[in-house]
Amino acid sequence: MPVTDQLRFPVVQEVVNAETIDRIVARLRGERAVQVIGHLRPDGDCIGSLLALHHLLDQWARPHALAATQIPQSGYDELAGFERISQAPDPELDPSVIVYVDCASLERGISQWTPPAPIINIDHHASNTLYGELNWVEPGISSVGEMLYWLTVRSAGDLTPELAETMLIAMTTDTGSFRFSNTSAQQHLVAAHLIEAGASPERVARMAFGSQSPQSSRLIGHVLNTMELRCGGKLAWSEIRKDDYIRFGGDQTMPENLPDTLRSIRGVELGLLFHEAPDGSLRLNLRSDGSVNVAALAGEWNGGGHPCAAGLTLRPTQYERDRDQILERAARLTDGVGDAE
Repeated sequence: MPVTDQLRFPVVQEVVNAETIDRIVARLRGERAVQVIGHLRPDGDCIGSLLALHHLLDQWARPHALAATQIPQSGYDELAGFERISQAPDPELDPSVIVYVDCASLERGISQWTPPAPIINIDHHASNTLYGELNWVEPGISSVGEMLYWLTVRSAGDLTPELAETMLIAMTTDTGSFRFSNTSAQQHLVAAHLIEAGASPERVARMAFGSQSPQSSRLIGHVLNTMELRCGGKLAWSEIRKDDYIRFGGDQTMPENLPDTLRSIRGVELGLLFHEAPDGSLRLNLRSDGSVNVAALAGEWNGGGHPCAAGLTLRPTQYERDRDQILERAARLTDGVGDAE
């Protein structure tokens, strides 16, 4: 049943680029084959968006493949179609178009791979570099999963329970269970429609927040036990060193919501979680209550993201030197010295 026939209450649509949506839908319906790419260490929004496109492309009978690298351990393997996500693009597919989802830059996708066809870029990061032949970037929308909801509405797609669940997992994780500043009445209305279409909020919550492995739970304890506070308790930071990852089962054991835990402490305005990755690089997750624009802060080291949630990677790096430089800059911003806009 088309989405428009299922609506039983009004949904207030944000300003979205309807013309661009129509071009994307027409393009995808007419392509020979579609390769869909998600970002490195895909989170709930990225995985939900990959699978949402999988279900839509199935509806349109378009051959396709899904790929993302370094997929963390999570409960998302319960989502219909999860097994279709490969660690590399399908060498047999011969795609006529590549769709990148939730990737602010081309580098966030598959490394050391040159896209063999034109790119459609679907994203909601304000820092997006507009690397596609066709770019649909909506920073005012909560998640790429929500963007694909509007694409489904616009295209009169069939909002099946499986499709609705992928979108609800994307929205739930990127809004922090509808707690973050990217949540408005619209996100609740969209979520209500997804639930009405058959998505289970209990199942989604369990997959996103209730499926930690024992190693992941121990890693959470380690991060909190070694946490340090600065700036009168306004800045919280912790780190996971290479030896810690070996001890707790590898890089893939880090829960995606772990960086939010530091920011959730009373009085903390800025949370930083550093990683000394197994390949020697430094990764950093940044979370803010809005007092510091962490997308701008991450941008000083060629990272990016949203004003309240961002990330960066440094390679090559001298881990402790670079960590301390970033900490000093973050402390100055937290104390109101300097500007990151």
